[in-house]
Amino acid sequence: MLITTTPVTEEADAGCEAAFTALDFYRRHGAGLCDLLGLLADEIAFDSLCDLHGQFDSALPNVSLVLGAFQTIHAALAARTTMDFQELSIRKGYCVDAAVRWYGARISELLAAFR
Repeated sequence: MLITTTPVTEEADAGCEAAFTALDFYRRHGAGLCDLLGLLADEIAFDSLCDLHGQFDSALPNVSLVLGAFQTIHAALAARTTMDFQELSIRKGYCVDAAVRWYGARISELLAAFR
């Protein structure tokens, strides 16, 4: 007997669910994250954000691409120090440090779902 579908393991199913949850977060908060990464001038993280945007048209997300993109963005946010934010906060009129910490915490929670 020939199998016409690919068997799905629970592990793959969990990864796909985590990717859908992460993409849902991006749909709701991507504009703010895009603004923040543009403000921080982090091109690599911004490119990862563009990779996430490319996943919107697919029926099933590329789990490794979504995971890698969020890992890159999280690393970029974690690499910043509060010293970087004071001048940016004054210029933008809101607390950039709080935005970085909020997005970092949410992305950290999303990444935990992939494990």
